[in-house]
Amino acid sequence: MSGDTSQPLPEPPALRRIIKTLSKPNTAVAVYHLCETWGVIALMLYWSIVLCPIASGGTGVIVYGLAMAVIASRQHALMVLTHEGIHKRLSRSVWLNDGLARYVAGFPVFISLAKWRFIHLYHHQYTQTAEDPDRAIYARYPLGGRQFFRMLLRDVCGLNVLTTLKYFIDLPLVTPTFNRRFLGEARAERYQQVADMRAFAVFWLVVLAGGLLLGGGRFVLLLGLYWLVPYCTVTQVFFRIRGAIEHGNVPDPRNPYRQTRTYFLHPVVGFFFAPKGVNYHLEHHLYPSVPFFNLPRLHAELRQTVYPVEAAYCEAFSEGLRHLVRRDG
Repeated sequence: MSGDTSQPLPEPPALRRIIKTLSKPNTAVAVYHLCETWGVIALMLYWSIVLCPIASGGTGVIVYGLAMAVIASRQHALMVLTHEGIHKRLSRSVWLNDGLARYVAGFPVFISLAKWRFIHLYHHQYTQTAEDPDRAIYARYPLGGRQFFRMLLRDVCGLNVLTTLKYFIDLPLVTPTFNRRFLGEARAERYQQVADMRAFAVFWLVVLAGGLLLGGGRFVLLLGLYWLVPYCTVTQVFFRIRGAIEHGNVPDPRNPYRQTRTYFLHPVVGFFFAPKGVNYHLEHHLYPSVPFFNLPRLHAELRQTVYPVEAAYCEAFSEGLRHLVRRDG
């Protein structure tokens, strides 16, 4: 297959049947993954706050650092599960899908479902073009080694979190042309957009009021240490690297098999950088109807049937990183 192909290869009838089977949402599986994600967060909080508090000294500080990294990874997982809700893959029920995506996954990590859904569906339609609303996430790569390190250092220091918040709850960081389109079409959907932001505000008002009522100033301190600090720092690193590997410096931006990258990781590395099967990103772009838990099987099917030899996937996470950094430094 030549590298300039602009359309996917024809699907064998058997593959179409498999895709139809794999595309069915499963509410029970989605709820399990949401509960598992919050369960890990709860365990980390119990370990660090109750068993080994920071005030206990060196061990407590080390435990806090570990807890912060794991909580950040689960915040990243909540982002991925919100993404599933954008595609309505958490449940066949629209209201249940959106309810889970908003209140259990998205709002806790500062994502407006309505706004992200709007720009993300454009991302699928205009991937690797000037009209892609996610272009700012990946278009700069590859970078020099020092520049890449400085960017990650800014993430770790919390200096880039406002950019992430702007992306998820405000205008996308894209071209003026897209911003005009966004504003125009957002007006046509104003009720849904405004209602979502009102629900977002109410959610956090309830969380803050309930926390202050039950825990007072201690709640504010713990919210800052165990939720805001991880989100503003380590979560930003996970989010940036994952988004960059998916679309940064791809082999052929015009070829649907080479404009998006699938990559494979050790399970421990994947826990932090690619939770919930998000590393199967080429498969997701080809068939966004398939929920995350079926993407590994979809990958296996495609690799046996329609994938060209030069489809963009990396056998190692380090290989994906090498695409982001220039050797000349």
